[in-house]
Amino acid sequence: MKKEQIISHLLEIFSQPLKIGSKKKVNMFAIEKEVIRAFHDINKYQEAGGFQFFSLVINQMLNDGILEIPRTARIIKKGPESLREWYWLRDNKELKGWSIDQYVEVSDLLDLSYYRSYPFLQTEDEWRKIKIIHAFMKEKHLRSPISREERSLQLFSQLSPWNEREEKEKWMGSKEGKSFLNRLKVTLDELVCYPVRESFVYYKNPRATDVREVLVLEGLSTFNTCKQLIHRNRWPFKSEPELLIFGAGFRIIGNFEYIVELLPNLDNVNVRYAGDLDPEGYKIFVDFKGAYPQFSIHLATEFYEWSLCYGLNQKTSIITEQKITEKQFALFLSEFHDPETKELLNSLLHNKERIAQEVFNAESLAECAPADTAS
Repeated sequence: MKKEQIISHLLEIFSQPLKIGSKKKVNMFAIEKEVIRAFHDINKYQEAGGFQFFSLVINQMLNDGILEIPRTARIIKKGPESLREWYWLRDNKELKGWSIDQYVEVSDLLDLSYYRSYPFLQTEDEWRKIKIIHAFMKEKHLRSPISREERSLQLFSQLSPWNEREEKEKWMGSKEGKSFLNRLKVTLDELVCYPVRESFVYYKNPRATDVREVLVLEGLSTFNTCKQLIHRNRWPFKSEPELLIFGAGFRIIGNFEYIVELLPNLDNVNVRYAGDLDPEGYKIFVDFKGAYPQFSIHLATEFYEWSLCYGLNQKTSIITEQKITEKQFALFLSEFHDPETKELLNSLLHNKERIAQEVFNAESLAECAPADTAS
């Protein structure tokens, strides 16, 4: 069975007792029980993906606004998936449905087929937003490109009441705003706007006449340490970078495109990355490398090897939930050639331990300088 069929089945089961203007608390295990029942056979449910499939259904219902996450609900984890113990089934006070005339009114420029399948989304609030988009589409040829945030504010500035969690200028870039545009099959290009990503912080080596080596650092403290080392001509490793970039965690994945503005010729540029020794740090690198296949991106392995050699006594337990797949970790490990390094990284992952990038600092370097210190 498809997700859409399952969701329709769940709505039919759980919406029946709802009174107009009310919300209903539904237990996660009760929802899963109904999903299994929809398959008529638990083996077919398992073949479809089991709890992982069920998680996709729940997340789709959350994205579509059918379910709401309560603040007090306990988190239930099964394997890599995490769900809440219970959810609010959205109240149906506005589920009156739209008329055929309303569909016809906007059908010249918008596709409302998604809403025919999900009548619970046919609310007055949704319709007001659709009318705004429709009015814009009529005159989009007269508009000039502006940022997504600027367009979002412009479109919805007069809309009142505003029932969204995000402010108007941020809404089209939010999860809910993106889902809304996806339902209408409307792109940012059609709205004559574009996403603006924050440019990265960087430091150019004052002794460099050309940029061939770029080093991206996950954390700001390590970025500043490396900046000082270059400034004082005390770089501790063989390859001194001509350009340092502060990656700011996952933000580098969207921000790195600005490298083109800094370096017009990227043919011979080697980009290396260094981050925390934990699943999130590994995943940032894998996603970063995957997002820019046109560039030569590798790990600055000497940072990790130094941290494992001199910073192992500062390892700590991972206290936040961090996920990485076996494939992602294998891609990360493939950057290393030393078996002992791979073994230590495997051990950290298995024991749910991490080494923060901040073990690399001026004080620790003075105490245990690398063998390949630059002269």
